[in-house]
Amino acid sequence: MGQSKTTIELNGKLYDASTGAMLHNEATVIKPQASSGVAVDGFFRRPTPASQQPKIITSQPTKQAATPAPKRTATTVSRKPEHAKTLMRHVVKKPHLEAPAAPVTHKEATKPSHATPEQAHHTRQARAAHTPKSSAISRFGSGAVAPVVNKKVQHLPVRPHPHAAIDAAPPIHKAVVKPAKESRDTTSEAFNKALENANSHQQAPLKHSKLRHRTARKLGISARALTIASTTLVVVLLTGFVAYQNVPNVSMRIAATRAGFNASLPGYTPAGFSMNGPIHSAPGAVTVSFRSNSDNRSFTVTQKVSDWTSDSLRSNFFGTGDNPTAYQDKGKTIYLYNNGSSATWVNGGVLYQVSGNANLSSDQVVSIADSL
Repeated sequence: MGQSKTTIELNGKLYDASTGAMLHNEATVIKPQASSGVAVDGFFRRPTPASQQPKIITSQPTKQAATPAPKRTATTVSRKPEHAKTLMRHVVKKPHLEAPAAPVTHKEATKPSHATPEQAHHTRQARAAHTPKSSAISRFGSGAVAPVVNKKVQHLPVRPHPHAAIDAAPPIHKAVVKPAKESRDTTSEAFNKALENANSHQQAPLKHSKLRHRTARKLGISARALTIASTTLVVVLLTGFVAYQNVPNVSMRIAATRAGFNASLPGYTPAGFSMNGPIHSAPGAVTVSFRSNSDNRSFTVTQKVSDWTSDSLRSNFFGTGDNPTAYQDKGKTIYLYNNGSSATWVNGGVLYQVSGNANLSSDQVVSIADSL
């Protein structure tokens, strides 16, 4: 086998294949001709005999080059290295500084003027003619704008000397004080004259409009129309109130007509109770219900046509073991039971009964019976 290649050339520089050290910057290499072989990424591998290996020509050989390198295989770079892509060199340009501009010098100002006074006068007039002027300045304006401040000149007299003013002043005369009697007489005369001319009590009194006229004027109607409307409203309200108060009586009359006998409402209602619902009527019977305004207590007053007497009522209505309390009032016998909270009696061929869970007292039950 031939001797393997011991150097590599990269970017025109020669490196040792075993150690990687650069041999010389200006080395020249005799490149072998391309021959058949397998190319991997631009590298060719070919065994060369020792007689055909390239000779290294250096001006100043180094110690590392003289040292024999170990036998190792190497490849030769045959393509040009790419430029670095880290920076976009084609976009970035090197900045260049512009030369500072030369200072402008006014040669005319530096040169001394030797013009005559007449020439200088004409020059100044020409320069003033080309100088822009503002019309807001009264000096350069056309004169059409009136000045804002109007100056007025007024003559100021000269003050005289103090001594001269005192000498020229007129003499001071003391006021003559009149006696108090004359002033008192003048005041009484003026008072008497005012009394003679006083006639306010003879004027007619002011007329005050009535309330209905003022109200009609505010509403935009006549006083007569307001009177008629208010009277009608009062009549309607009174009629409605009376009808509301007589609704139970009217209902009782209708129920009595349907029942076929003369039924009536109790004239006494215990405190805290009021009539509840309509009056129920049937042939020969009428029932009126009352309910508490604060809780669920209630009681009913039932009226039926009956031919019983007080004695037959006791024997037929109550059982053998019952012992009702009899109460005599206005010629009728009232039987109290359920601890005095319920009652029944007969009057004029009508059987009355008060019952319920209202827990009424005996006095309240008797008052209801007396009002029927």
